[in-house]
Amino acid sequence: MNQEFAEQEYFVLHLLSVSIEPLGAGTIREEMARNGMEMSEASVGRFLRDLDIRGITSRVGFQGRVLTPTGEERLAELMTEREEMVSTGAFLEAVKSREKEMLLEILVARRAIEREMAALAAASRSAGDVAALRVILDRQNDLLARGEPMASTDPEFHEEVARISGNKVLQSAIEIIRRSGEGASFFEYIRTKVGSAVGTDHEAVFEAIAAGDPEKAAAAMTSHIDNIIRDVRTYWKGHMRNLSGKVVRKKDKNIEKPEIRRGTGPETKGGGS
Repeated sequence: MNQEFAEQEYFVLHLLSVSIEPLGAGTIREEMARNGMEMSEASVGRFLRDLDIRGITSRVGFQGRVLTPTGEERLAELMTEREEMVSTGAFLEAVKSREKEMLLEILVARRAIEREMAALAAASRSAGDVAALRVILDRQNDLLARGEPMASTDPEFHEEVARISGNKVLQSAIEIIRRSGEGASFFEYIRTKVGSAVGTDHEAVFEAIAAGDPEKAAAAMTSHIDNIIRDVRTYWKGHMRNLSGKVVRKKDKNIEKPEIRRGTGPETKGGGS
């Protein structure tokens, strides 16, 4: 199984695991697109049928799919594999410094736009809007309490703030920018690794919008994006330092190998490159 397919499978299974009702192919396709995984509805349908055949998902009439017990086990396996992949540095191994700078530029653009949307949302929110945001944050907090990834709720929260703002031009701009960057799971992993309290920023934005305070809402959203920028820079320094250490250790090991071969004789089976 190639990595692209594994990531798609992980995303779909996680999406089904946090949904309170069956999900159809159309809904799943839209959520995948929001996270940079472009697939046609027909392709998603074939993907889901394959999961059905493997016993990972089950179709509930015309309502959509749900996760089976086998699917829950498969999701747990993928979560473990994914954690091992990122913890060893493979997740960011191919990312170069210029890509980091591009990522930071995307975050700066998001900050400029999303602070304005947060202010507009605070000025125009209704009781229904506040309730809708609260539902998203409650689901986010439930996932965090269970120790599960909350990345699926991040785009949903920001999209809801954008909707409440009522500015369609800003909504279109931020959608394009968010799709050009890394997924929410990327940022969640980084923020967790550097010790940030994932989810608290959203609460501050929510409280300001609920209070109808545009200035406070703009400041809270600015602080949220600034915190992500800070965490990305902090993580990157540690990641690059770890990679440098691995290169040094590898070179040291290569230097020592000839001495080991000479001392143990020709029958010794040493490690290959």
